[in-house]
Amino acid sequence: MTKACCRQIRSDYVIPQTIRGAGRPILAGMTPTHTATRDCQVLVVGAGPTGLTLAAQLLARGICARIIDKGEGPASQSRALGIQARTLELLDTMGLANAFIGQGHRVRHLRMYAGQRNLLDLDLARNGSRYGFTLHLPQSQTETLLRARVRELGGTIEQRAELVRLAERGDAVDATLRDATGREIEVSARYVVGCDGAHSRVRHQTGLPFEGQPYPQDWLLADVALDGAGSNDAVHAFFRPNGLPLVCIPMGGQRWRLVMANAGDRGGQPPTFAEIQELAADRAPWPIEVSGPEWLSSFRCHLRSATSYRRGRVLLAGDAAHIHSPAGGQGMNTGMMDAHNLAWKLALVTDGRAPDALLDTYGQERIPVAAGVLKFTDKLTGLLTMRNRAKRAMRDTAIPVVSRVPMVQRAAARKLSQLSVAYPRSPLTQPGGHGRGPKPGDRFPDVEVHTEHGPARLHHLLGSGRHVLIVSGAGIHSALETAGIGRYAELIDVVGGNPGSGFALVRPDAILAARGSATDTHRVVGYLRRLCGRRDPEPATAKVLSEVAAP
Repeated sequence: MTKACCRQIRSDYVIPQTIRGAGRPILAGMTPTHTATRDCQVLVVGAGPTGLTLAAQLLARGICARIIDKGEGPASQSRALGIQARTLELLDTMGLANAFIGQGHRVRHLRMYAGQRNLLDLDLARNGSRYGFTLHLPQSQTETLLRARVRELGGTIEQRAELVRLAERGDAVDATLRDATGREIEVSARYVVGCDGAHSRVRHQTGLPFEGQPYPQDWLLADVALDGAGSNDAVHAFFRPNGLPLVCIPMGGQRWRLVMANAGDRGGQPPTFAEIQELAADRAPWPIEVSGPEWLSSFRCHLRSATSYRRGRVLLAGDAAHIHSPAGGQGMNTGMMDAHNLAWKLALVTDGRAPDALLDTYGQERIPVAAGVLKFTDKLTGLLTMRNRAKRAMRDTAIPVVSRVPMVQRAAARKLSQLSVAYPRSPLTQPGGHGRGPKPGDRFPDVEVHTEHGPARLHHLLGSGRHVLIVSGAGIHSALETAGIGRYAELIDVVGGNPGSGFALVRPDAILAARGSATDTHRVVGYLRRLCGRRDPEPATAKVLSEVAAP
C-alpha cells in the first residue's frame, strides 16, 4: 500500500469516506529481492489519461488506489490532442476544466474538402454543451494536469513499476510487480484495473480476447509549424482522388499536426522531415509551407475490442479494452469516459455500499459505446481514404447537401463531441416517466439548480461523487419522502430546479437515471434499491404517492 492510502487528503474535490485499514503499518517483510505489502483497495495499472482519471476519482472518493506505470513519467510526445466537449464536462466535475482550457487551443470547426472545394463546415458550437468546441492540448500536458490532481489528493504514481502476473483468490487479486531495480513486489488488491494500453499486460493475464484487425497501411504523423492550411480555429481534412488524404490539426499559434493515412508498409519507420514536406505538397490542394518539425512518427492503426471488460476482480479500461483509427479524435476521450463510468461504481462497491454485481454494468454500458466509436471512426477513415470514383462522386454530392440541414449539424456535432453517448438499455436505467428533454440513460445537461447555499451548476455538484436528485416543488419532495427516499440519503443530494418534469435523478457521471412526476417516485426508490442490492419492498403504491402529492 502506498502513502496515498493513509496520508491526509487535502482537496476541495474529496468525498470523505472511511478508508479501511488506514493508520496501520504499510510495509512488512522486506528483503533485498522481495517485498510484501499490505492490501490496497484498487490497483490501477497504467498512468496515461485513462488511469490517471480513474485514480484521481477513486482517491477523491476516499478509496485507497495504488497507481503503477512502467514508463519513466508523463508522455514526452504530444500524442493524443483532442479533448471533446463531453470530456471537458467530466473535467468540470473534477474542477479541472478551466485549467485545461487555460493551456489548450479551442477549435470550433471541422472542415472537409474535395480538392479546393469545401464539402463540410461543421460548427461544434451546435453540440448543446457549454463547451462548444474541441480543446487541442498535447497528451503530455493532459497527463501533467491529471498527475497534479492525483498528487493533490495524496496519491503517488510509481514509475518504472511493471506488472508481472496476476492471480485471483477469493475476495482479492494477488499481483506481482517488478520495480526499477528488478525487485519483485507482491501486492494484494480487492480490484485491479488495467489502463495499460493496447498491449495490456493485464488483459493478457486475464486471457480476454482482443478481437479485430489492423488497417492495411501505416499512418504518418508530424507536429510542425505550418503556413497556408487555413484558419487555426478549424481542423482541415483534404480528400484526394488517389485516396491519400491530408489532415491539418491546429495546436495553437503556428503549431499544427499533420496526419496522413495510407502511407504504405513502413515497418514502423518514422518519416524524415524532407519526406513530410514532399508528401504535404503532394496531398495539399494548394501550396502550404511546412517548417520547424517537433515530432515525426509512423504507426499502424488497428480496429480491436475486448469481448468483455471484466473477468472476476480484474477490469479493463481505455486502450486496454478498445483501439481504433485516430479519425475524429475519439480514443483518449473514450478511455477517460470509461474511467468516469467505472470510478463511481467501483468506489461504491469497494466501500461496501453496493454489491459487486454493480461492476457488471460497467461493461454492459461501455462495450456498446466502444463498438459505436469503432464503427464511427472506421466510417470517417473510409471517407478520408475513398478511391472509387463513383463513391467519391456520391460523397462529394451528398455531404454538402445533407450537412446544411440544422438537425444534421446538431447531430453530427454531438456525435463528434461524444455528447450523444447514452445507455438506454442499461440494467441501471429506469425506463418510463418520459417528459420533454433527456430520457433515462441520456446525458443530462449542466442546468442551474438550487441548494440550501444558493444557486449552483449541476456538474459542479456531481463532483461530490453522489447522485443528484432535482425536484421541482414541495409536493414532489413530499411524495419522494413518502416513497422512502430517506433510506438512501447517503447516496444522493436533493436540490431544487426545473428538470423538465417533477423530478430527475442524475448519476455521478451526469447520466439521467430516472425521471417522472409525483406518480413515478417509485422509479427513484427502485433505482436506488437496485443500486444498493437491497430487497426491501416498495413502501407505497403509485396511487398513494399521487394522493400525497396532490394539493
